[in-house]
Amino acid sequence: MFVFCPKLFVILQHIFLIMQGLIFDIKRYAIHDGPGIRTTVFLKGCPLRCRWCHNPESQHLEPELMPQNRKLGDRTFVDNRTVGYTITPEALMKEIRKDHVFFEESGGGVTFSGGEPLLQAPFLLECLRRCKAENIHTCVDTAGAVHTPLLDEICQCTDTFLYDVKTAKEPTFKDYIGTPYSTVIDNLRRIAEAGTHIIARIPVIPGVNDSENEIDAIINLLAGIPQIHEVNLLPFHRTGADKYKRLGRTWDMGNTPNLKAEDLTSMQQRFVDAGFETKV
Repeated sequence: MFVFCPKLFVILQHIFLIMQGLIFDIKRYAIHDGPGIRTTVFLKGCPLRCRWCHNPESQHLEPELMPQNRKLGDRTFVDNRTVGYTITPEALMKEIRKDHVFFEESGGGVTFSGGEPLLQAPFLLECLRRCKAENIHTCVDTAGAVHTPLLDEICQCTDTFLYDVKTAKEPTFKDYIGTPYSTVIDNLRRIAEAGTHIIARIPVIPGVNDSENEIDAIINLLAGIPQIHEVNLLPFHRTGADKYKRLGRTWDMGNTPNLKAEDLTSMQQRFVDAGFETKV
């Protein structure tokens, strides 16, 4: 019986450049994952464990079962859905090409998200190369938490990085997110030095990174990287809470309420005053 080994999966990708990736969803007509209308490809696997993660099914680098309740009349059935499946770059490109007309009309393209797409760097790079060859605009939505020797090549094939800046304080990162903070900062600087367009995306989490000191630290970090001009503030939401229960895991955000765009007005103004084009 074949047993999926996530570590072996990554090792084989890096050593033999096996062109097969593990994804868990393809979202069409996305309008919040970069410019225009986009197709967002969600790669599975992430080394971080952010307490507020709204896609916990993305974390493990292996297919897994996630129960889902379905109702038929007065009866409820449990459907054990497998999250995660392997796909080749060519098969993925066939799916992407279906939306080409929307890309052309809206100035959109493809966004590779996760999980952490850099965890599957060889597969990601191959898909980016194919998109570039077909003049399809590309975004990579990353937290930068993986060191990869392929980053420079990935930069050459990526039009825009949507870079998650969760905190600029290492103790906060360690307490609420995991490790390694230094890799996140190093990768951010490497991408900036490569000249690739970056939009800094900040998930605003009550009690974690929304204090004046935390925001000042993030502003100071970004101000020290002159290539970054754009900031997106992402209000905290609880949409992933139910998934933790279905996966048999603990949701660590308790009763923390959702944030609305208007809750971030003053924070947005602070970034604007610091010279950043800022959206919520």
